[in-house]
Amino acid sequence: HLNAMIDPSVTSLVDKKDVDKWKSNQALQFERLGYFVVDFDTTFDSNTKEGKLVFNRTVSLKEDKAVKKVSDVEAEQKRKRAEQQRNATASRDIMMTIEPKDLFKLAPEYEGKYSKFDDTGLPTHLADGTELTKSAKKKLDKERVKHAKKFAKIKK
Repeated sequence: HLNAMIDPSVTSLVDKKDVDKWKSNQALQFERLGYFVVDFDTTFDSNTKEGKLVFNRTVSLKEDKAVKKVSDVEAEQKRKRAEQQRNATASRDIMMTIEPKDLFKLAPEYEGKYSKFDDTGLPTHLADGTELTKSAKKKLDKERVKHAKKFAKIKK
């Protein structure tokens, strides 16, 4: 950075007579920026305090997330993800208030899909009156058992 402010203590560590193109030069850490070495283009004289200081970054420190600028598209994506997570959490919370026998009657994702149920709450007919197949009933029963386990775990 041109005209960057440098701690005065750095000027006592750097001198053009100590800078060599063929050997390792003085290494310094600049707070919150990284590690730097003195470049051989440095013309600074520590006695007269004149000349320019040139440093090369060797290692960057981790970028501060607060400093990183986020584009509008990234901000919108982040907002949408957060909203989806809130909705998923709210949906799970609602599901955990529904008794397993009422799952297919009251759960938002099943509401209005089925018209008839057996004594355990398992659907037997679709909303249009069509009887469910044996495999569909089996799949729904697995879903009900899974919900019952989660429900029992939360009620403990």
